[in-house]
Amino acid sequence: MTMNILDRAIHQVAPVWSERRQAARARVEVLQQLDKLLPGAAASASMEGGTGAASGNPSSAGGRWWRTTPRDARFDTLRHLPTQRGASRELARTSPIAVGAINTNIDRVVGTGLALSAQPSLTILGWSADQAAEWKARYVQPEFGLWADSTESDIERTLNFYQQQALVLRSALESGDCFTIMPDGELTPTMPYRLRLQVLEADRVGNPLGAMDTAQMSGGIRFDDGGAPQSCFLYDQHPGGAIPALHTKGLYSGRWEDFVGRSGRRRILHHFRKLRPGMPRGVPYLAPIIDSIKQIARYTEAEIMAAVVTAYLTVFIETPTGTAAPIFGAATPGAGGPGDEIGLGMGAVVGLAPGEKPHAVNPGRPNPNFEPFILAVIKQMGIALSIPYELLVKQFNSSYSASKAALLDAWVYFRGVRMWLGLSFCQPVFETWFTEAVAIGRIPAPGFFADPLLRWAYTRAAWPGDSMGSINPKDEVDAYASAIDARLMTRERAEWELFGSDWNATYGQKLAEHDRLIKDGMQPTPKAGAAAPAGTKPAAQKDQQP
Repeated sequence: MTMNILDRAIHQVAPVWSERRQAARARVEVLQQLDKLLPGAAASASMEGGTGAASGNPSSAGGRWWRTTPRDARFDTLRHLPTQRGASRELARTSPIAVGAINTNIDRVVGTGLALSAQPSLTILGWSADQAAEWKARYVQPEFGLWADSTESDIERTLNFYQQQALVLRSALESGDCFTIMPDGELTPTMPYRLRLQVLEADRVGNPLGAMDTAQMSGGIRFDDGGAPQSCFLYDQHPGGAIPALHTKGLYSGRWEDFVGRSGRRRILHHFRKLRPGMPRGVPYLAPIIDSIKQIARYTEAEIMAAVVTAYLTVFIETPTGTAAPIFGAATPGAGGPGDEIGLGMGAVVGLAPGEKPHAVNPGRPNPNFEPFILAVIKQMGIALSIPYELLVKQFNSSYSASKAALLDAWVYFRGVRMWLGLSFCQPVFETWFTEAVAIGRIPAPGFFADPLLRWAYTRAAWPGDSMGSINPKDEVDAYASAIDARLMTRERAEWELFGSDWNATYGQKLAEHDRLIKDGMQPTPKAGAAAPAGTKPAAQKDQQP
């Protein structure tokens, strides 16, 4: 293919980008010839091999090429899932937008970790509030902390329970779903519990030997007649592993594992957000914006290359012979051999053919439309990701009310994801751990194994995390204090939302601080109308003159 002067110039500055440009041009020519022979074939080829297929979203090639045939959730989810999963992981490593979106989810949803707040049912158990508080403070909270704070809860001994929360969420966002197996480990001098956790990537679950899906088996999961998952096939190693794992018979060797064992204990947890009835596996969080991110990347690359090329091409000069003497170290065109190439450099002068007019190159950079276009696309991405534009790009240039509205809108989404993580990972792990704790006699729970209702009453729990944060903390605290005074909100709920802490867990420390202040004569004066703390004497009042 013949290269013009601009092609040769680009080849000198960026050979790799020049090769891509030539390859794309050749493809266009092939498709044009194909369309002459078989009308419509070029469009079909473009749809299958264009940007949409590369990104995992083939239906994005154009409106008239959409695949509108209704398919069930299994077909629509699984047919492009491997491609989407690979593209999502690549973007999660290389794209600033994708990395920022996922990190924002981790920071806002998990943060320092979702902490256990045991909430036993007082009505079912027949306890008073003091009995429940003593039971939690003496047994549940410290015993769970013994296990959860230690890396021995991880079968790989690298993460504690709270760090594993972040790993589960990140893996589910990048891959669409992930799995947690709960095997028994060995007792150690520092760990009286056998329960261990191991988070597996989505690729570790698939049909044995790459078998086709059936009515009872899909995506590596075996279902009963009602569509409930019964077991999944776990590969002994990651299919994409370069080094065979120990004790494996082949790349796709593995075993079927039941989600629930014969004893009723959960053995495997499947973490994904079910978006359609009958959906067997999860879809990556970045799937709706894969094409948009790739387009922005290509557009950015083209703008950068255009700026580089135009910066080197300063001016063209016509000569009577059509050649120009070397100026500023530039090679002489038309001389043959290696010097027949256009050498570019800062301030270079390029010779032109006779009859052409000399002219200076107007770089037109930076492109004034570049940033507005990029920001417009990012705003659309934020809609798909349920993250406001301000939070996605970490720019709060709007007014206070607009920034506040953006944070509140984002917090609705993050709170939903936090609830999902608590129900999908934290709560079932806690229930499994609690069962072992009662079985080995470390936590008293009469009737736990005899009555399912009592099991539920003992294992009720909440999983508060870090607070949303505030633009104006004083106003936020005053608003919550007013709601508490009006009996519209509990202190427990207010402390969760303001500070991300458990009121019951901090109550003892508050009492200790209060007593110490009184002992040292530093009791602060209560607000007007506030009740004096029990056991305290009111400060002496000065004589008032009538």
